[in-house]
Amino acid sequence: MVIIEMSGGLGNQMFQYALYRKFESTGKDVKLDTSFFRSKQRLRKLELGIFGIKCNTITDREAAYIRGYGYHDSILDKIRYKLHTSGYQIYEDKIETYQPEIFDMDDIYLSGYWQNEKYFADISEEIRKAFQFRGGIDSKNKEILYRIQNENSVSIHVRRSDYLSDENKIVYGGICTDQYYNNAVTYIREQVMKPYFYLFTDDAEWVRGHLYYPDMTIVEHNSGANAYMDMYLMSQCKHNIIANSSFSWWGAWLNQNEEKIVLTPERWFANHETTEMFCENWIPISSR
Repeated sequence: MVIIEMSGGLGNQMFQYALYRKFESTGKDVKLDTSFFRSKQRLRKLELGIFGIKCNTITDREAAYIRGYGYHDSILDKIRYKLHTSGYQIYEDKIETYQPEIFDMDDIYLSGYWQNEKYFADISEEIRKAFQFRGGIDSKNKEILYRIQNENSVSIHVRRSDYLSDENKIVYGGICTDQYYNNAVTYIREQVMKPYFYLFTDDAEWVRGHLYYPDMTIVEHNSGANAYMDMYLMSQCKHNIIANSSFSWWGAWLNQNEEKIVLTPERWFANHETTEMFCENWIPISSR
C-alpha cells in the first residue's frame, strides 16, 4: 500500500491529492493520512471538501504506528511504537526535483508536498475535473467574476502574512519583490491590449502603499472559510501573475484560457538553487 501524508494549506493539499489520484490511476492501493489536521497545534484545516472530494484514509492510530509517532500519543503509545516497526518506508519529497521512483515502490509512506506537475501531467484532465469548485458564489464575488469574464483580466497574487515569519523568510523571502510585480505588470502591458488587474492579497494595506496601479482592483474580502474563492477568481482571469505560492500556482494552472500568459518569479525557494515548480510556457520574471 502507498500512503500519502496530507498537510499544509489548500494549494499543498491539492498537490498531495493529485499524487493520490495518479497512484489510483496506476492501480496501486493508495490511502491518505489526514491526521495532521486533527492536531491541536495545527492552524490548517483539510479543505478539499470545497471540491466535494472524498477519498480513502487511514486512521490516526494507523498513521502513528507507521510514522512512529502520533499527534496525541500517550506514554504507552510511544513505547509501543518504539518496540514495533510497521514495515513501511518513510520517503520524503526532495522539493527541488521530480522523483518518479516513488511509482515503483510499495509499502511506502510519502511525506511532503510533491509540488510538481510531472506527477500528474498525464491525467491532467482528470485532475481539472476533480478540482471544480462546488460551493455557491455570493453577490460580491459574482460582480467581480462578471467583470473578470468581460475584460482582459489579469490576476496578481501577493502573499505576505505567514511568509513574514523568520522561519518562512528563509524559505520564501526576497523573491516576490516590488520590482518583480512591476516587471510582470510591464510585461503584461506590452503583450495584452487594455489589461485590467485584479490583485488578490492577504495584506491589502501593504499593497496600497507599494503596488498601486490605476487599472487595478484589490480583492480583499475573501477570508477564512471563503478564502478559496480567491483561487477560483484567479482561475477565471485571462492571464496570471503568480507568487511563489502553491495557492496561486493552482489558480493559474486551473485557468483554461488557451492563450493565457502566466508569469512566475525566477525562483520558488530562497534556500534552493533550482526547482521544477514551473510549467511549460510559463514565463519567469526577474525580481530585480
